[in-house]
Amino acid sequence: MAKKLKVGDRIRHYRVTKVFGPGMMAISYGAEGPTGEKVFLKQYKSPAPTVVWYKAFVAYQNELGARVRNGRAAQFAVRQVEAFEEVWGGPCYFQAYEFVENGADLQQMLDEEREQHRRTKVAATNNPAVWARHVTWAKVFMTGMAALHESKIVHADLKPANAYLIQDPTISSGYQLKLIDMDFSLLADRRAPWHGHQGYVGTDNYRSPEHMTRGAVPGLASDVFTCGLMLYELLAGYHPYWTEDQAEYAKLVQSHAAKPPALAGLMPLPASNAEVSAFLHRCLAPDPAARPTAAELRAVLSGRGAGSPATKEGSTAATGDGAPRAAAELILSDRIELLGPDGRSLKIGVRTELGKILVRQFGPDSEFWDNRQCVLERHSGNQWVLSPVAGTTNETLVNGTALTAPRPLRQGDRISVGRQAKGIVKMPLTARALK
Repeated sequence: MAKKLKVGDRIRHYRVTKVFGPGMMAISYGAEGPTGEKVFLKQYKSPAPTVVWYKAFVAYQNELGARVRNGRAAQFAVRQVEAFEEVWGGPCYFQAYEFVENGADLQQMLDEEREQHRRTKVAATNNPAVWARHVTWAKVFMTGMAALHESKIVHADLKPANAYLIQDPTISSGYQLKLIDMDFSLLADRRAPWHGHQGYVGTDNYRSPEHMTRGAVPGLASDVFTCGLMLYELLAGYHPYWTEDQAEYAKLVQSHAAKPPALAGLMPLPASNAEVSAFLHRCLAPDPAARPTAAELRAVLSGRGAGSPATKEGSTAATGDGAPRAAAELILSDRIELLGPDGRSLKIGVRTELGKILVRQFGPDSEFWDNRQCVLERHSGNQWVLSPVAGTTNETLVNGTALTAPRPLRQGDRISVGRQAKGIVKMPLTARALK
């Protein structure tokens, strides 16, 4: 049976400098290479060389390491430096990874913010600097996840503690991302050698439906589910399913109990609060096929989603009053459709006063609408125009911006209610022409 190393021990050409402690599958160490370079060394307790899938596991790890090194993921995921088998009291498998330091994981950063705000009694949602930082972290994180998925790698154990951020003023985002703890990550196009022998890794309150379904295998969409939970934490200020009871967590997940979140601030243009909120809600869909991809989610955070005016040919970002500067297509049709986040729709062909009763079919957030919230009508040339109703409890919003005058609608506009100044968006409905 293999034994634990201690500080000063040498294994191959590595000298152990620190013992981080045992995990479920491996013991972790800080070590120095032959020229003094730091590495993060893992000594595996499982799989032991005696298990039937051990050799397949070693080959699988070699392929995983190669995909990270040879793809764009190398910029965002911790790299395998070396893997080897050695005898230390008994035969065992080791992997050496690049050592990441001079930063902190996302969990640490969020905990520090909460502690600071607890002491000062100032909520994070009232701090523009904190909001801007969270938006940056969200974008950096999803850029890294999109790169990982390009290489057909499923992290499979995403959580804030596994997203390590390093401040770097030399790059535009200001932060480097390193996704860590990937030694039991999955190749999306190859069955894991431990399938049928043991379960897939995951962490309480961050598991996807596939992690919790007998016979299911976590895939790229499973990562997206957990990305959604983490983005709720970053951009809305809460985890929608957090509970100490994991059976209750599973029920919440399977029932899609979360609501589209009200973001804690205004997304920088050309991104739209309504579109970001709708996409975050889609991430948590129990059906993997209903979730966006990591690349789509990254695009939406930057205002380049499929419904964004910035993606239309010849168009540019929205102006400060929410109106596109150029060329997202005007809705010119006999009828118009309003599409809810869950796929339900309302088809309209005549002048219609939109209010609480009419939008009730889209869910409980209809309570935030007044009985007469806004008016949708067709003008000359079949152009559809949305007009506000004075004196409503909450503002009518189009793409997250308060509607203060009649406005021609364009394809992909998001109609909702809330408060522009606070970034609160309730029940976004996507407008599109019906032929």
